[in-house]
Amino acid sequence: MQQDVSQRGQRLRELRQRRGKTQLAIELEAGLGSGYLQRVESGRVKQPLRTTLERILQALEVESRETDEVLTLFGYTFAQRLPTRQEVDWARDCCHDVLQAVRLPTYLLDCAHRLLGWSALIPSLLGVPPDDPNLLQLKDHSIIEAWFDAQSCLGSLVHAAEQFYPQLVQALYHEMLPFRHEAWHTALTTRWMQHIPDFRTYWEQAQQGTPSAVAARLLHPVALKGPQGQLLHFCLAAEHFTQDRRFRLLYYIPFDKQTMSLCEVWSRQIAQDPGVFHHSHVPTSLRSERLKR
Repeated sequence: MQQDVSQRGQRLRELRQRRGKTQLAIELEAGLGSGYLQRVESGRVKQPLRTTLERILQALEVESRETDEVLTLFGYTFAQRLPTRQEVDWARDCCHDVLQAVRLPTYLLDCAHRLLGWSALIPSLLGVPPDDPNLLQLKDHSIIEAWFDAQSCLGSLVHAAEQFYPQLVQALYHEMLPFRHEAWHTALTTRWMQHIPDFRTYWEQAQQGTPSAVAARLLHPVALKGPQGQLLHFCLAAEHFTQDRRFRLLYYIPFDKQTMSLCEVWSRQIAQDPGVFHHSHVPTSLRSERLKR
């Protein structure tokens, strides 16, 4: 334990010395008492407050990744804010080729469950054209509200609501656990509980359940109503970005023969008409810049 404490302080000292700043200069800028930083760097202050550490790091003008590293060394989780518009555009750009190539209903979500992009089979699953305004209106908005709205193109897919919604909210709860201490998480879940009928009941049930030791998405399939009224079964699999786990792709993997056959039909239709893949939800400006580089 003592070795860990001195390693923490040593890392702070390295960052300060690399920037050519004295302990006194950092103490003045961070509003600390005289000699405090020396005690932290030597390990005599074992656990400074997070706010104190953040003031020190701000005075050191360290990069974001170094801030995260130091906070983790001292046992603090670093803030995971909502993605900025630039970060959302980056995520869309990163998964553009995947969404264009994948022959499964797949969409891109951020940590607030905002719908950022989708594959060509999502309109097929919904039974709408790629430029359908009801689908395009979901862009950049939370899919949770849409799933609970029976009039929306997502909500109209729900079959056996008494099974579907508990599964949905249980998966949602576990997927959002890494962000539970963030202010935006509290504001978002509070809004859902206030404005979505029955959400509070399912959310409280999820909180009382046993924490999942594996992937949040349950292994047994979800049942959805297909565009011609047929019953389709999918297993859902989430794939997080390696560089930023606030983003993930959610794949709808066919579970039975009927569902698999229908996805194959949709895929053949898309192959025959490549223009069916609609690009309006992908930032072409970023793709153009990438091609220039």
